[in-house]
Amino acid sequence: MQFDSFTHASRWLDLATFGPKQGEANALVNKRAKAWFDEQVKLPASSHLKQCEKQFAAQGYGKMISRSTRIRAWLDIALYGDDQLRQKVGYALSQIFVASDQDATLINHTPAIAHYNDLLCGHAFGNYRELLKEVSLSPVMGHYLTMVGNQKGDPVTGRRPDENYAREILQLFSVGLYERDIDGSYIMGSNGQPVACYDEKDIQELARVFTGWDSLDSHMIEAMTNNGQYHDPGEKMIMGHRFPKNTSADVEMDRVMDMLLHHPSTAPNISKGLIQKLTTSNPSPDYVRRVTEVFLNNGEGVVGDLKAVVWAVLADEEVYTATPMTMSKIREPWLSLVYIYRALDAQPGAGSALVETDLVYLKTCNQYPLGSPSVFNFYLPDYAPNGVVSENNMVSPELQIIDWSHIIYVHNFIYGIFRLNLQDKNKPLKKQLYINVEDLKAPFDTKDIQGFVAEVSERFFNGAMPVELQHILSDHYNGLDMHAGKWVQRLMFIALSSPYFHVQENRAS
Repeated sequence: MQFDSFTHASRWLDLATFGPKQGEANALVNKRAKAWFDEQVKLPASSHLKQCEKQFAAQGYGKMISRSTRIRAWLDIALYGDDQLRQKVGYALSQIFVASDQDATLINHTPAIAHYNDLLCGHAFGNYRELLKEVSLSPVMGHYLTMVGNQKGDPVTGRRPDENYAREILQLFSVGLYERDIDGSYIMGSNGQPVACYDEKDIQELARVFTGWDSLDSHMIEAMTNNGQYHDPGEKMIMGHRFPKNTSADVEMDRVMDMLLHHPSTAPNISKGLIQKLTTSNPSPDYVRRVTEVFLNNGEGVVGDLKAVVWAVLADEEVYTATPMTMSKIREPWLSLVYIYRALDAQPGAGSALVETDLVYLKTCNQYPLGSPSVFNFYLPDYAPNGVVSENNMVSPELQIIDWSHIIYVHNFIYGIFRLNLQDKNKPLKKQLYINVEDLKAPFDTKDIQGFVAEVSERFFNGAMPVELQHILSDHYNGLDMHAGKWVQRLMFIALSSPYFHVQENRAS
């Protein structure tokens, strides 16, 4: 695939990074997407744990790394890191293999959460099976879904193995609740209902596999190990697969990974999940099928090659030719702000090398990285609000966390981004992010509103701002001789609070 226009290149960067910076899309025109993709894959992974340590050392107070420190470190990487594709895919994976510092056990283990983020990013272009195993043995996941210290059953006391992780690895991390065809659609039974992938007995048996695992690392960094004394050695039957008695815990773990990797529903379930996180909420069956086929065989006989899957998701022709009705998704609130700051080349003040604001994340966005309220993420993949979405048999997952309170907070925050004091080229305060709006201000020197609209279109709308919004911006400009920075603030607020910005849709066709 070759980028044949600015809009095509900008759309690609919109999906594959946390947002294009000025000049990046222009540099890709007439270049091949695969060359950019391969360069990104080769880049070393930025470390959230190391960045947390840098942030903590710089802040000069506190007894331990806090959640706010981690969020600032995350922003350092999202705004300025070179490995944008890896980080964007890692962010998507964090909403599939969910662990959250909202958990009471994890809330004071910020470095462990940062390390878990690194684990996901480190496997962004690896193999799904390896990722699933590392997630399963992560002490963060072990504490989050209570597999740490899971013991075999005891008929005398009535103790039974903990079923939490067994349930979620099936429902959320692999096969899903119901059997799927290769195109992601549910396989229906004779009763007209979707066919279940597993039953309660399968969960109970799988929970027995996950006994004996514990974490010996109080920092929750090193992988869990198994204590055979607490592992159930008995025979098990899981989803039609027999696990002989007296099989070691490590061998059983590997067998479960193989079983889930090759289950017919895993490939379409994970493929559709990645599509929904990266490109569109309502992928066509053919799109899902094409990506699933790559998951099942990367062209070299390898199953679960995530590098090949991510390429299939981003490079599919439909992403750049389908109508906005089927090729669109709501921007997550948090990612909207990150996009804006990247587009405006935001920089910390006073020569600071680090972001020293956390964007008031708890109040502003109703979300933050690795901070979902439950293992089901911030929103469900099949959420369909009442009205035009549900009436058209479509879904819009991200709308589940967007309410009027959130809309007010986010829009007020966006207005504040453009305050005149934050347009100061001298950047005096290190706890602020200063924006570069000189190219946005310049057209007002000659009252060139069309030049302003064109610049906004290129920076925030992939060079394809809808005509309706162009008219709205033009109509709101009356030529009043006012500080150019104020005009930028007023008109950018209109542009960036519009649904045209908050919906990522294909305008490249």
